Amino acid sequence: MNLTDLSTLLAAIDIAVKRGAFSVLEIGAVGETATKLNNFLLEAKRQQEEAAAAQAAEAPAEGEHAPAEAAPEAPVAEAEVVAEAPVEQA
Repeated sequence: MNLTDLSTLLAAIDIAVKRGAFSVLEIGAVGETATKLNNFLLEAKRQQEEAAAAQAAEAPAEGEHAPAEAAPEAPVAEAEVVAEAPVEQA
């Protein structure tokens, strides 16, 4: 399971809520879990962006060669996030 899978799960929860798939007694727990998942995805995205910025800052200047032991890492797929800012938990 990766961040893209978790993002897809969050989108599925959002669709299910909009379609009334949960009873009034269930919606609180579903909403709370969706909020936690959304906040996790936002934090993961922030960490990925920080890591990419740090890696770019460490990259050798144009014309210089990187040391042989420094192999570039494969980029992590960016997850789609439903909300743009963390949601406060009650």
